[in-house]
Amino acid sequence: MITTALVLSVIAELAGYLLWIKFTKENKQRLRDFTSAFMFLIALLILYQIFKLNLDFGLILAIATLFSAFSWALGKWINLEELKKESKSYFFILLAITCIRSFAYEPYQIPSRSMVPGLQVGDFVLVNKFAYGIKFPGTNILLSNLISPERNDVSVFIAPHTLCDYDPLKARPDISSLSTAESQLFLNKFSNLQKSRCTPLGIKFVKRVIGVPGDVVEIKGYEIWVNGDKLKHKLLSSESGENLIEETLDEGIHVIRTLGFSDYEQYQWKVPEGSYLAIGDNRDNSLDSRAWGYFSEDYLVGRADYIWMHWESFSKLPSFSRNKRIQ
Repeated sequence: MITTALVLSVIAELAGYLLWIKFTKENKQRLRDFTSAFMFLIALLILYQIFKLNLDFGLILAIATLFSAFSWALGKWINLEELKKESKSYFFILLAITCIRSFAYEPYQIPSRSMVPGLQVGDFVLVNKFAYGIKFPGTNILLSNLISPERNDVSVFIAPHTLCDYDPLKARPDISSLSTAESQLFLNKFSNLQKSRCTPLGIKFVKRVIGVPGDVVEIKGYEIWVNGDKLKHKLLSSESGENLIEETLDEGIHVIRTLGFSDYEQYQWKVPEGSYLAIGDNRDNSLDSRAWGYFSEDYLVGRADYIWMHWESFSKLPSFSRNKRIQ
């Protein structure tokens, strides 16, 4: 998970930090400025490696906040006014960002078309981090009671097949209720997905919660029954094989997209305790519970509440025309 390049970059940054203190105390302005530039470049390299390795940015922010507090205390101890002043300003900025991102709202960019038409590639959404209970930054440790997701929530979570050490039997604990052929098909599919997509910390997915613990969910083509009640569908448009359908789940109304590829697929689940069934609104182009089973409450990240910006690519300007509450 932690590469040699990242370790060496952090060591180089710490070395630069110590040199900056040395040159500042000795009043060697040119060497201090050179060291500051060096540290800035190394910091950019560290950030690049953090994003490349998919490390939890909330945890990185928490570490940076603690280090700035340590640096502030060090500045007081060695009586270095420049270090004390710089560290103090960074500490309060990082503390504010860490608290907002960890306990209030975290920005998340939609990476795929699995939630079309409601969420488009390039949408930036605000993920409500306290919707399901507050966690310690960068971990799955709850600091408050768990608040269970509800049906129709658009939840952000770590998908089980994206964790390299995740047991497929935890993703489908009711596998014994399946036929031998169905259970073997699921295990093979999960294993192949895990080999091709897993990372040590997993990957965040955004899907709609269809089933909560205790629910019996049945799918036949595009028709869904939850605890024996069939979800209401209303055709909105049909063009070139693409259908937009208004779907009602409990009191929530949202729009799904179908292309006619899943007309004959059939699934049945009884959702176990601590697990949730999640499906994408783009029913024919979504890697979801139909492929990898249930996601665990232990890997909940938050609830996607708002679209606050749309930025499809660097070649286009950001747009705020899609700003809205997520249905």
